[in-house]
Order: sequence, then structure tokens, then C-alpha cells
Amino acid sequence: MIRSTRALLAIGALAAMLPHGVPSVSAAALSTLDTPAGMSTGTAFDRVIDLIVARRMAAGKLTAADAVVIREQLAIQFESLTRAEQQKLVANTRSLGSEEAVEAASRMMGAAVKDEAERALADVQASARAQMATSQSRGLTKLGADGDLVFVATAGPCRVYDSRNGPGQLFGGASRQVYVWSDNAFYSWASDQGGTGTAGSGNCVGSFFGGAVEPASVVATITVLNTPTAGALRAWNGGTTLTTGSALAWETGARAANTTVVPINRNIALFPGSGSFKRDIGLNNNSPGSVDVVVDVVGYFIENRATALDCTLVVGPVYSLPAGTSVAYPPPACAAGYTFITAQPVTNVFGVNAGTLNDGICRISNTTGVAQSVNCGSRCCRVPGR
Repeated sequence: MIRSTRALLAIGALAAMLPHGVPSVSAAALSTLDTPAGMSTGTAFDRVIDLIVARRMAAGKLTAADAVVIREQLAIQFESLTRAEQQKLVANTRSLGSEEAVEAASRMMGAAVKDEAERALADVQASARAQMATSQSRGLTKLGADGDLVFVATAGPCRVYDSRNGPGQLFGGASRQVYVWSDNAFYSWASDQGGTGTAGSGNCVGSFFGGAVEPASVVATITVLNTPTAGALRAWNGGTTLTTGSALAWETGARAANTTVVPINRNIALFPGSGSFKRDIGLNNNSPGSVDVVVDVVGYFIENRATALDCTLVVGPVYSLPAGTSVAYPPPACAAGYTFITAQPVTNVFGVNAGTLNDGICRISNTTGVAQSVNCGSRCCRVPGR
């Protein structure tokens, strides 16, 4: 994967975890605030994260269990930034003396994530367009991810999988099937994947898809922990062909995180030995040692589908058309937000012939012996939505 896709994070995802509305506290309270046991790792920015999470806990917005998860997610997202951006954040948070300083650091991190997300999205779209052009020139079928896909973010990083909470470590050389979206709004990601939250609520709003709509690819931060040996992890659609290349690599004892785009397919044969049935994606541990894997979803690519137009008929004023005449009438204007499609003559009298001139004018002819009442309308349409 190209380097910039390591930070392909949902724009605004941090807003769900870095609130500007933390309760007002004094500078002394900030500087002496106790953080939950086991949640601090000692670096300057880790302390900022600890303060943010601790304040949310104090305000009753987080349980202790939720705080551990969110604190880890924030730390992982910090690690996904470039070294230069990490250094900038740390340099600006070495000395915290007020609540404003904590919020400023939060905004800085959000801006850094947003910038990298925009760059990475542009890279992915450019790459997809190039791949699509190649596939079309070779007569291949449509790719699983191309320039016609729309990016949809989750409310916040949604932890759909955590091997530490049930599934168990991924053995060396082994593969495993993983769900990354649900067609049940009440599905608990803790059911058999060790995740956190429910598909249709909290940070996981956006991981539920009902009806005929299904995501084509997932954008997820994949993290490997408890690594006894160096290695690499592959993430692919979980089918029988294991793709080349790796989603991330690590050194012995390191925690590695990478945000990447993985194609999704539940309707193909699963990779041998990866599970009892096909799920959305597959993970393969290309190392000799067992490791823990965490998957935090930040969004999806969804195929852009045709949408029916919202159309209406705007009827103009009533005209009296003399007997034996043919008149061209102008159509009325469309309402704001609607686009004029064609003129539409309105008459209900036999012997009055109606038509249009170049779709823009009502041409009506009266072949009866008396004057007749006629109208000229406009067919106006818009794409539905706000």
C-alpha cells in the first residue's frame, strides 16, 4: 500500500472522541488530574489523550471499559500520522496549563487527521481510476473499488474485531474471516468477534446497511499487537486467492497500525482454513508467531447508484385560444432548486391539438369553431435530497 493510505481516516471521526464540550475545569485540575490505571504510556501527547478521556469519564460520558477502548483508538490514530505531524503535535503539547490548551491540541490532531485523509482519498481515487482504465482496456469486469464509489464515514472508529476479547490470537501462517459491516442494526460486535458496541448506535452508527445497499470496500485501521516475532499481515476479500502484498508489517515486540482500503465480498468461496463460513474480509498472519489483531472501521466505499428524479408539473395561466388559430405559449418558471425539462401543453378538448417546439414552447392549435381555454405547463425535476 502507498504510505498515505496509512492515514485514510474518516474526516471528522475524531470529533466523536475529542469533544469541545468537556466540562469546565481549572488549570490546576488539569495539571493534577489522575488518569485511569494502565491508560498512560508517558509521552507528551499520550498525556493529552489521558486528560481528554479522564474528563469524559468524570462527566459520566464513558464507562471505564469504553474509556480503555477509546484511549487505545486515539493512540493508534496518533501513530498513523506522519512522523512530522506527530512531532508537531508533541511540540505543541509539552506544557499544558489550561483546558483551552487541551482543546487546542485536540483540534490540531483533528486537523492533521483531516489533511491526511483528504490526501489519501485523492490517492486512492487516482489509483482506482487508473486501475479501472486498465481493466476496461483488457475487457475485464468492473473492479470492486473504482472512481464511481462514494465514501461514507462511520460516526467514529467502530471496533468490529478484537482478537483479545474472544476470537483468540491469529496463529502464525493462519487466516481468519472477519465481518466489517452488518445488516442488523442491533448486531453486537462483541458477539463472536470481540469488538465493541452495536452496529446501529454510538461510534458504530454507519456500520449498519439495510436493504439492497452493501459496501464494496471497507476503510479500516488494522492494528497488530503482542508480536513475538517480526512479520506482516495481509488483508483481502477473504476469497480463495490470497492477494500479494501486506496491509502492515512489524518488528519483534512492536505494535503496528495501518489504515487501509480492503475489498468486501461475502458471496465467494472462502480461503481454505480461514473459517467455517465466508465473512466480509480475510486476515492472514504471514509470520511464524501468533499475534493479536484489532480492526477499527472508519468508513466504507459504496457503489454510486442511480436515483429516481423528483419531478412535478407547474401549470401556467389559462389562455383563451381563438377558433381557427395556432399559438405558441411560453412555459412558466420552475421553483427554486428544480430544473426545467420540457414544456407541457394542457387541454382536454377534442379538436384542440397540442405539441411543443424544441421542448421549450407549447404550440397549441384550435380547430374547433369556438374559443377554447388552454394552459402551458412546465415539467420540472430535481435530484432528491437536501
